Amino acid sequence: MRWCRLLFLVSLLVSCTDDSVQQIEVKVPKGVNVPQGMVYIPPGKFIMGHKSDPKTLGGKEVSLKGFLIDRYEVSQKEYLKFKPEHVPIKGKKSFPVSHVSYSEAEAYCKWKRKRLPTEAEWEKAARGTDGRKWPWLIFHSHPNNGFSGFLPEPVDKREEWISPYGVYGMGHNVWEWTSDWYSYNGMPGSEENQYKTIRGGLTQTHLTIKFTATYFRNRQKPDAKFNFLGLRCAKDV
Repeated sequence: MRWCRLLFLVSLLVSCTDDSVQQIEVKVPKGVNVPQGMVYIPPGKFIMGHKSDPKTLGGKEVSLKGFLIDRYEVSQKEYLKFKPEHVPIKGKKSFPVSHVSYSEAEAYCKWKRKRLPTEAEWEKAARGTDGRKWPWLIFHSHPNNGFSGFLPEPVDKREEWISPYGVYGMGHNVWEWTSDWYSYNGMPGSEENQYKTIRGGLTQTHLTIKFTATYFRNRQKPDAKFNFLGLRCAKDV
């Protein structure tokens, strides 16, 4: 009896300290080919936006067809195969590519016979179907909080921060281009078709670094190029 209690306590301790993200079980339909490095996101509804943020859809259900999305952000190593003249960060080819404009990101995905994800596709891949705020579900502060400056990480580093579909880098690395123009109810007409929606980077001020929520929206001019702005691609089934 004493051994049974000990085994129970050990198993309870292990389960409480397990940082792995519970994955949604996905069955890939017969005849659907999932290319290496991509993830199949099944068709169906998910919750998009949040009622606390009027510039989102407010937590409404959105239905999408099945699609494919890159498991990782595009790395510098992969982008250099497309554009060898692009200047990488020395010694960091496994880090996400940056300083890429919208048209350059679009061209890369087209070269890969893919496309940029829509904003809805990006959000579903990040949050799953339960409306979670963080891809990994449980809130915790960013380990680099208190430091100044942007610190990217290798695209495949943080398994403990993956989405429920097993997608990396959604909410804690570079911001990513999506194919949608940035818009919201009540947006001034002068701002229409001026900015592209970007998703998933860190929210930073001088000494504050925060994860972004799965529904948080940001924007940039299509010709913007920054060290905190990169991409991943998607594909129709």
